[in-house]
Amino acid sequence: MKLRSILARVGITIAALGIFLFLRIDLAAEIKQKVEAELRLRKSPGIITSYIRDHAVRKLQIGAGGSGKPGWLNTDIEPVDGVAYLDATKRFPLPDQSFHYIFSEEMFEHITYEQGQSMLRESYRILAPGGTMRLGTPDLLRFIALFQDAKTKEMSDYMPMKLAWHKWPNTPDTECYILNMVMREWGHQFIYTPKLLRANLEAAGFVNIKQFAVSQSDHKELRNMEDRASWAIAGANAYENMFFEATRK
Repeated sequence: MKLRSILARVGITIAALGIFLFLRIDLAAEIKQKVEAELRLRKSPGIITSYIRDHAVRKLQIGAGGSGKPGWLNTDIEPVDGVAYLDATKRFPLPDQSFHYIFSEEMFEHITYEQGQSMLRESYRILAPGGTMRLGTPDLLRFIALFQDAKTKEMSDYMPMKLAWHKWPNTPDTECYILNMVMREWGHQFIYTPKLLRANLEAAGFVNIKQFAVSQSDHKELRNMEDRASWAIAGANAYENMFFEATRK
């Protein structure tokens, strides 16, 4: 009995030690990630200063993620190496009238309505007169249109493509499932109609507001910008998103 008790205690001790070491490794990895993130934040002002100094025509991407674009100041709230920190819901760390182009794809729907209004006002502030912003975001009307009985070929092609893209299940009401997921998934906060997005751009001061098809623009600097246009699901992306451009007076 005494030997069994000793062996049991040894077993418990070894198990506890194993758990402790595992947690320490996990903790070390977490600390390493936080340190690296802090270092990237500290580098951010230098990235911004260097970009403004070195570029006569300045182009800002908001919400770049890992898709940095050559010749652009790529920014994100969680920047990777070479990307500057920018929280689109707060005042941008950029001078007034200092940029000529702004681009943002699949980011605007991730902030609240009020934060979106602030982002548009800040975008207007940092654009030089005649500067243009291009904004790509889901179009609520395209999802609502799926509920009509007489569907276009584009709608009929879109729905199974969307399910396959996200590995979503088939349900008795595909339209309802897609709409709910788009409204709630990926941290989405607010999905716009073209009417509301246009009105908010106007309220921020923008003029010459135009809606374009994916990758199309009057400005060569803003053509073929959308990453998803080259993905296998380009057709689904083209159906569900709208792309607006607006100019500062």
